[in-house]
Amino acid sequence: MNKLFLSLLLCLLLACSQPESGEPPVFQLQEGFQIEEIYHPSAQGQKSWVSITVDPKGRLIASAQDGYLYRFEPPAPGKKLSKQDVEQIELEIGHAQGLLWAFNSLYVSVNSRKGIDGHSSGLYRLRDTDGDDKLDEIDELVKLDGQGEHGPHAIRLSPDGQSLYFIAGNHTKIPGHFSSRLPKNWGEDNLFPPFKDARGHAANIKAPGGWIAKTDPEGKEWELISAGYRNAYDMDFNDAGELFVFDSDMEWDLGTPWYRPIRLCHAVSGSEFGWRTGSGKWPDYYPDNLPSVVDVGQGSPTGVLMGRGAAFPARYQQGLFIFDWSFGTIYMVNLHPSGSSYTGELEEFLSGRPFPVADGVVGNDGALYLVSGGRGLDSRVFRVSYTGNEPTDPVEADTETGAELRALRHRLEAFHNRQDPAAVDTAWPYLGHDDRFIRYAARIAIEHQPVNSWKARALSEKDPRALIHAVLALARQGSPDMQDAALAALSRLDFGALAEADQLNLLRVYDLLFIRMGPPAPAWKQRLAQELEPFYPANSDFLNRELCQTLAYLESPHVIEKTLALIEQEDSQDVHPQLISAEVAARDLERYDYGEVINQMSQHRPPTQDLFLVKTLSYVKSGWTNEQRRRYFQWFYEAMKTEGGMSFKGFLEQVRLQAMENVPEDLRPEMAEIAGMYDESAAANLAELPRPQGPGKNYNPSDIREILNEKADEARSFENGKRMYQAALCQACHQMRGEGGNVGPDLTQIATRFSTGDIIQALVSPSASITDQYAATHFTLKDGKTLVGRVLQETDSEVFINQNPYDPNQKVGIPKDQIESRELSPISIMPPGLLNRLNEEEVADLMAYLLAGGDPQHEIYQKPVQ
Repeated sequence: MNKLFLSLLLCLLLACSQPESGEPPVFQLQEGFQIEEIYHPSAQGQKSWVSITVDPKGRLIASAQDGYLYRFEPPAPGKKLSKQDVEQIELEIGHAQGLLWAFNSLYVSVNSRKGIDGHSSGLYRLRDTDGDDKLDEIDELVKLDGQGEHGPHAIRLSPDGQSLYFIAGNHTKIPGHFSSRLPKNWGEDNLFPPFKDARGHAANIKAPGGWIAKTDPEGKEWELISAGYRNAYDMDFNDAGELFVFDSDMEWDLGTPWYRPIRLCHAVSGSEFGWRTGSGKWPDYYPDNLPSVVDVGQGSPTGVLMGRGAAFPARYQQGLFIFDWSFGTIYMVNLHPSGSSYTGELEEFLSGRPFPVADGVVGNDGALYLVSGGRGLDSRVFRVSYTGNEPTDPVEADTETGAELRALRHRLEAFHNRQDPAAVDTAWPYLGHDDRFIRYAARIAIEHQPVNSWKARALSEKDPRALIHAVLALARQGSPDMQDAALAALSRLDFGALAEADQLNLLRVYDLLFIRMGPPAPAWKQRLAQELEPFYPANSDFLNRELCQTLAYLESPHVIEKTLALIEQEDSQDVHPQLISAEVAARDLERYDYGEVINQMSQHRPPTQDLFLVKTLSYVKSGWTNEQRRRYFQWFYEAMKTEGGMSFKGFLEQVRLQAMENVPEDLRPEMAEIAGMYDESAAANLAELPRPQGPGKNYNPSDIREILNEKADEARSFENGKRMYQAALCQACHQMRGEGGNVGPDLTQIATRFSTGDIIQALVSPSASITDQYAATHFTLKDGKTLVGRVLQETDSEVFINQNPYDPNQKVGIPKDQIESRELSPISIMPPGLLNRLNEEEVADLMAYLLAGGDPQHEIYQKPVQ
């Protein structure tokens, strides 16, 4: 028998030393650094930790995602803590995804529907009232409507040490009593109705998405600072007092033109970053939102931490560390002042496998302390120290570069959230400034002032760029009766003489005038279409997107033919560079499930630009010839051969169905045949699936580990593993190497993301840990009935759910006026006991198939040498 093969099989199939808690990660660090594990909460029954902070005595305080708070002193170098060294805080509170020690108190951001002892989602202040070094009092500062992975998150102390900053994901409602530095009349602001996520995620979440607010130590006064995020978990201030946020992507959108990578954002006063549900996300170039500082790629953002206070070399002390949970990676961003904002250079600081890094803090000893965990995964605490030869003395940060422009921006931001007679005169000269962040700050300052105090000035503005941004403010704050005057003011501009950025801004302002004030008069539609048609198509993908959209709305008679010609150009496909980078794809394939998607996309590149154009034409109701329709629907047949994220093909199908609504009924069969139908493989007839031989049993986790241990030296059957994968109904709901349903997560890279113990637990008890993206919703109706299902779509009047994961075409409508309440179901869509019909050989073959990611060439299937 090949001993190397046996060892490999054992390592893959077993968590040999501590199967309940998983294998320790393998790390790669920059030269001169070392990492050591100092505690293993999972091995001590303390669940999975996701947040950490430090108190004035240098003690670390951590929280389990679904458990209590703990306090402990860091051990001496090279030592580990025992359970006796870790104190559980004697208060009935926990489930914290944010912790901060400030104002002689522990602030706790609870993220839980029920919490512990009723301490559900919100911000709490814990204090020691009698000086015995024991926290003994809980004050609720604010109750929040939001929980789960997109609920309340981190807390930070302001640079002046006087306030708290708090961040929450897009499933957390903004309390009504908050004041706001963003004008509160936010909206979806999409020219055409967006397509909701094809798998139902966040379908009912409205603007402005995730948010950041500021409050005083007592939590009495709250002010919204920034919004438009998807699900940013953490933030931190640099040495100049500027706030940075690490926002998440929607990985299911990969391959679509509205996909936005995980990215670092500069969260200035009144900032909006344009997250909207489904296909409605705003591009960076829209002037009513702000761009990112650094686009990272794919992953799941967690911690954000300045290196300030670390006993590291100078450049690390001034670096901004951002944590990626999915890829087990900590990046360092080197920030460089650029105007009144920043640019950044990204480098990898530390990575581990598996290493679901959740949070970190610089300890009083200058070491970096990290917690890994979340979603019930194996959780550990690590210490990173510098052992190299470079000096680690504290360095004074450079806060002078760019200080003048930042100070100008701050002067403008002082008018946010208040009316001031001096605001308009102070801000107006900067509407045309070269610096985008200064233009933005000036406009927000003006928007907070009464419209009648600046409307006439906006309409008479002579500078083209200033005029565009002045009318942008008017579109957002004015009334419909101002539309004609606003359009007349913009019509003075020569579109062809503008720089591309200003052309894009002008098109967006036109769109906002229509979105906010209603359709223009027919004469304006005709005039604007005639003015813009000569510039379409352009030599810019972004200009073509916006011109196509605006001309389609204006009912241009030429937009259909011009757009079809663009789509039919061979070079019209484009993909975000970070999605096809060989470096990113190869690194990802070593770790997590995005890699297979990127690999598939690199081989079958999705027509991203074309999809935007095709989506836009799906709204055009008239002006089509039958030949144009045939050319249009032919595109879908080819597009379905390409690859994207989990919702990519579902979005294609939504667009196709929307377009089909505009086709005369007698032509629909022909167009449907030309387009091809979306093949939902999960709808296969279950009666035709393979059947296990059995006999089975009611397996528990110990049974499965024992089976794998006993059969570790036996060759496994790929063919039988695949049959059992189908027989256990896995393929009905999950994809493996591009085949299967999409009700649950892709399993291709499951072995590189989860330990064997985690996989076994999920198979036996799927409800033990449910990620929000795959959760069902429990509806209580006003007549007392209940319905449970996965939300597919939501309109203003009805919610549509699927109650059968094995039949994706099933759709049940629930009128909203009949719904009493709704909440995420604690019961997984995946039934328990799916392995119970399999015998032990079949269980072993199925586990091997899962751990091999469905790859028949995987080492697991190497034939033993006799």
